[in-house]
Amino acid sequence: MTQKATTILKENGLKITQNRLDVLSVFLGSEKAFTLLDLEKIFHCQHDRSSIFRNLQTYSEKGIIQKFCNASGTAVYTLNLHKPNCNGKSYFKCNDCETVVSLPNLPSEYLELLGKNKIETMNLLIEGTCEKCQKSKQ
Repeated sequence: MTQKATTILKENGLKITQNRLDVLSVFLGSEKAFTLLDLEKIFHCQHDRSSIFRNLQTYSEKGIIQKFCNASGTAVYTLNLHKPNCNGKSYFKCNDCETVVSLPNLPSEYLELLGKNKIETMNLLIEGTCEKCQKSKQ
């Protein structure tokens, strides 16, 4: 995981530090979404809250991770599973197992409805219960 994280940092022109490697490795090793609090718990006293948050901001700005607000208004972060500069990034997040799945691009008709508006950011997070978790509850 560390080698892949190192490659991603180099490709994005970011300085390689242990803190950056550790935070990025969490995302590379999981298909889940994480809150800042989740990451604080993972790193306990190893990395402080502000360092983790700065890394999340940097990774978000570089397009390495995606930031969403979930239904309760909490910021959640997930590895960016889409190609760079992809229009209409959308994801499904299971509220039970917290797995995040990349969905296909939004239809062009949807994007055309937006007309000539200048879109700064467009991310869609759909939350619910995945098929696997539904079956395990039966």
